[in-house]
Parts: sequence; C-alpha cells; structure tokens
Amino acid sequence: MTKQNRYEDKLKSEGLKKTTVWLPEEMEPELRELIEFFRRNRHCEPMLVARDMNTNKFVSIRNK
Repeated sequence: MTKQNRYEDKLKSEGLKKTTVWLPEEMEPELRELIEFFRRNRHCEPMLVARDMNTNKFVSIRNK
C-alpha cells in the first residue's frame, strides 16, 4: 500500500469523501477555506445562502 493510499484510507475512515469539483478560479481560496472549516468543525452545517455580488443581497441557493 502506497503512502497516498494510506492517507486516503485514513481520511475515509474519518467519514470524508474525495471529490473533484470544478469551480470559478477567483472563488477558489474562499471555497477551500470553507471546506476546511467544515472539515474541522463537523458540528456546523452550511446555511446554503450566498451574497449576490451585483445587488449585495443574500440569496438562497436551495432549489436553484
């Protein structure tokens, strides 16, 4: 078993899932930070809202 396989098995045993996601380049730092936050704080859950950069209002991302 390779070092990478052991690392991935360890993360899987912690209940994590490896996923590839295509995202806007300019949002990558913030999204990485959010993902890491939820990884460390499993007791928190996302609110599923985003701020519209044109209107500066919050919008729901459910059922969109």
